[in-house]
Amino acid sequence: MRVEYYPAPPPPGPRGSGELSHETGLELDAIVATAADLELPNFARTVDALLGGSANFAVDRDAADALLDLDPLADVRARAQRGFTRRVVRHAQARGIDQFLDLGCGIPSVHSVHDVVLGRDPAARVAYVDLDPVVVAHARDLVADRPTVSVTWGDLRAPACVATAPGVGDHLDLARPVALLVGGALQFVHDDIAAVLAGWRRLLAPGSLLAATHGTTVTRDVVPNLDALYVRGLAGLCLRSPHQVREAFAVVGPAVDVVDWPAAGAGGRAATGVLGAVGLVG
Repeated sequence: MRVEYYPAPPPPGPRGSGELSHETGLELDAIVATAADLELPNFARTVDALLGGSANFAVDRDAADALLDLDPLADVRARAQRGFTRRVVRHAQARGIDQFLDLGCGIPSVHSVHDVVLGRDPAARVAYVDLDPVVVAHARDLVADRPTVSVTWGDLRAPACVATAPGVGDHLDLARPVALLVGGALQFVHDDIAAVLAGWRRLLAPGSLLAATHGTTVTRDVVPNLDALYVRGLAGLCLRSPHQVREAFAVVGPAVDVVDWPAAGAGGRAATGVLGAVGLVG
């Protein structure tokens, strides 16, 4: 297992147009030491707490309680989204896919992609990518004994850069089918997410599978409370309506509530407001 970073990180929130730079050489450990202030909650660790994971601290569990006050179904949505991803992984494996690229992966400590994948095929390969250095640090520790799992510190908005990073391009064979997963990260992307997904789709070999999710339940009046809760480490939510998400996901496939894929009620009876789409690359 190794950790790579490519390219250099942009500032949080919206950015201007143009390609991200290919600068390298940043010290991950130094950035993690700055970002992982244990007196401040981290959003990925909060999600881990909602899921019942172990990669979180008291400050994150307090944040999870505060998040549940804002959204009493936050834990239900988090579990439903992970459940969707697990079903997609199993579907990809049933199609013979043995390579998985998880963009904006979050902390893989509970119901993780690599646990599902390797439980069925120990020789399969998983590449995790995330822009949050705290996520990367936790992921590095969690999969240190997994030679078929890599962790890359990178930005999903730069497909060509990330795809050529050693932890992705050298770890996976992109000339063969890959299951590309983008779960829970796109609501933090202020760019045109349809264009981002299309950029990734162009890099995938025929027979690949592309899956994406996007939450639609956060309202504008809740955003200031979230910003106050996460002083650092939350790049700013980009609110999109269900209609906007469905339009953006057309490049992937039809968008449905994550509990309704691959069939109505497959992940539970109650709708979550988190939309997911799955499609094959021809």
